Amino acid sequence: MLNGKKILVVGGAGFIGGHLSEALVASGASVVIIDDFSSGTMANLEQIKARVTVIEHDISRAFSKLTKAVKGFTFDGIFNLACFPRSMSLKNPFRDLEVNATGTLNVLELARLYGVKMVFTSNSGIYGDPDYLPIDEKHPDKPSTPYDANKLVSEYYMKIYHHIYGIPIAICRLAAVYGERQRIKPGWKPVIPEFVTKINQGESPVIYWDGEQTRDLIYVKDVVQGLMKAFSSEKTGDEIFILGTCVENSINDIFRMICKALNKHVEPKRAEKIAGDLRRMKLSFEKAKKTFGFKPEFTLEQGIRNYINWFRSQ
Repeated sequence: MLNGKKILVVGGAGFIGGHLSEALVASGASVVIIDDFSSGTMANLEQIKARVTVIEHDISRAFSKLTKAVKGFTFDGIFNLACFPRSMSLKNPFRDLEVNATGTLNVLELARLYGVKMVFTSNSGIYGDPDYLPIDEKHPDKPSTPYDANKLVSEYYMKIYHHIYGIPIAICRLAAVYGERQRIKPGWKPVIPEFVTKINQGESPVIYWDGEQTRDLIYVKDVVQGLMKAFSSEKTGDEIFILGTCVENSINDIFRMICKALNKHVEPKRAEKIAGDLRRMKLSFEKAKKTFGFKPEFTLEQGIRNYINWFRSQ
């Protein structure tokens, strides 16, 4: 389905973007990557760097600069994974707005220019603390951070461009993604890399709140197959699709799971709740399964083992 297609991956040097770019290349697609390298890195593209074209560019700049950056290229489809981290959006809401809203609008204009389908990675945090579980696409939106709000705005941009200009779209709200090449960075400490790094060193990671808040953790390769299936499907319309596992694990349980996998035992430090943190997360993927055949294949235990194997190889 993707063999021979010319695909633009925005944010393609990021954690998820790198895995997606690899899978697209493996499927026979010709891949161009745009990334500003604020969080992305060429290390994420190590296996395919000779087979892709990489353009360093900030999508929040003027649209004319984006068209100049891709001048001479043609595309059959666009994946937009570029974002400013949720954990930093309260500290820098204006930058969040630039990247997560203005940036998406620029990429949408590019999709309109080329007349191609655009897949957008949105955020399940938009649902806020759940009114019921598992959360499905009918759940009311209750954004609690600028990141959530700007992702929601971007979803509306997507729908407007679909209805007015006929741009094919797919909006995928992601659960908490983890996997190989996910790294701790200033202002961004994903739970699995943070726990693995600290516990492996015999240090005590911090567990915020009481640790009984839950996460629906989805392995990065499962997300990638979902995004590619969403792109290939002709049934996505203007709908929102959740990519999750419908399994919830508490932060305390995740901590114990990683201690067991590393065969190390440490006591965690405890701290107050982080603003905007969610109490429970359990996300139904039934709609994505029925529409384009998405189904997660990796358990959390398998994914953690894969992450630890990669971590140790570093």
